[in-house]
Amino acid sequence: MTATETAQGSAEPAAEPAQPKPRLAAQITAAVAVVLLGIHMFFTAVYNTPSTTVRYDVLPGTAADRYIRPYLVQDYKIFAPDPADTDRQLWVRAWVELPSGDRVRTDWVNASHVELSEPYRRTLRKQLSVVGAERLMGAYRALGDAHRSVVAENHLDGAELYPLHDAMVAADDSDPEAVGDFIRAANYAASYATQVSLALWGDEGEIIGVQTRAVYDPVIRWNDRHDPQASRPPASYTDLGWVPPLEWEGQDREAFADTFRAWSERAGVEPGMEDAVAETTEDHQGAE
Repeated sequence: MTATETAQGSAEPAAEPAQPKPRLAAQITAAVAVVLLGIHMFFTAVYNTPSTTVRYDVLPGTAADRYIRPYLVQDYKIFAPDPADTDRQLWVRAWVELPSGDRVRTDWVNASHVELSEPYRRTLRKQLSVVGAERLMGAYRALGDAHRSVVAENHLDGAELYPLHDAMVAADDSDPEAVGDFIRAANYAASYATQVSLALWGDEGEIIGVQTRAVYDPVIRWNDRHDPQASRPPASYTDLGWVPPLEWEGQDREAFADTFRAWSERAGVEPGMEDAVAETTEDHQGAE
């Protein structure tokens, strides 16, 4: 045996390159899943906290609302002995200052009808406008007479909903939770109404006020569904005044407008304006 053969025969095989360990990838995936599950459970617990004071003043209630609504809300009415028997709708109209300086009101538009004209929106359990109507009606029903009188007035002076909040507190400061719940619900509805108004009437002039109305339109009761003489009960709705338009950082005005206009065309909605002109804020205060 030659020296070369001896060297070749005694040579050890080259070491194979290290392969990534599947276990590490699995551990990382599991850790991420646990963190996401923990966040989900935390926000779910915050969202279901009974006390609104604790939920919003101590816990991150606003962040929980944004996380849960509208797609993670669970509605157990479908399992109840009495199924849901009311159509929830959010109606919107705007007060527009035209380039001529005239100020006109628009016609009411059923935003829920427009949203539901898109087939895929009907498959969602909670549409944005329906969520707004439910929150607004629930908060409105919790108000006393003094607060309802205040919210029926116009609050166009000042920024956002601060004048409305201050007027509600001045009228009755005995139930701060009811006031807080209503302001949050009105904020949601007015913000949605602002985007609707900009989409439908923004090209006509400046949107200087929006008005919303949550409408509950009952259907025939389940137990009376086979009665040919049965009729739908009368509708109920919120009685709210005008508030300033609300637009928040992160909202995409153009994207919303493109989408909502397409829905409006599909729904056959032709938004118009009333003939009556309100020259000043004072003139408009008494407008219905």
